[in-house]
Amino acid sequence: MRPHPDRRIEWCLALQTLAFGLFLTLPAVSMDAIAFMQLWMPGAWWGVTFAATGALHCLALLLNGRRWWTPYVRAAMTISNLLAYTLLLAGFWLLDPHTTAVATYGGLCVAACTCLYGAIKDSVHAGDTHAVRR
Repeated sequence: MRPHPDRRIEWCLALQTLAFGLFLTLPAVSMDAIAFMQLWMPGAWWGVTFAATGALHCLALLLNGRRWWTPYVRAAMTISNLLAYTLLLAGFWLLDPHTTAVATYGGLCVAACTCLYGAIKDSVHAGDTHAVRR
């Protein structure tokens, strides 16, 4: 099954989130900077959070289109993805708004918002199509 061309950025976001989460769960100390240590959770828990979010987002994309309600699941997973990156963005912004992490996670938040727009647009069309089929 080939990904829908309109969802390439969403696949990239979901896979990047999964890969980022898996990287953070490695036994190496990757989040030992003071900025990370002050961000509510240890690095391994961030890893689990991002890996689970990315994996569930990938699953939502795989299921998308098989039933009328799947765009709603995709939208919910995109919101979860957006919230995870927004937490990191907010934490780094509060610690030091001039760090590169603000630009990086801010860009990922913009990508998530773009994906969310597409998912919501698909949800509206799915709801219309489902209502006509009844």
